[in-house]
Amino acid sequence: MKELKDDVFYSPTEFAELRSCSVPTAQTIFNAEDFPSENYGKEKVALGSAIRNWYNQKRNKG
Repeated sequence: MKELKDDVFYSPTEFAELRSCSVPTAQTIFNAEDFPSENYGKEKVALGSAIRNWYNQKRNKG
């Protein structure tokens, strides 16, 4: 199993592999308003450390 590295940028496809989720689910997460993704060309990417910080934040469901 791959491990999230803080200094690596991840695409939705790579994120889906890490999370064991579908690519459409990963794309939905990457498009969420509070998710730390950024546009890189025609694709969104997110830095590993930013993803880790996002997961550590408390969020309200709904």
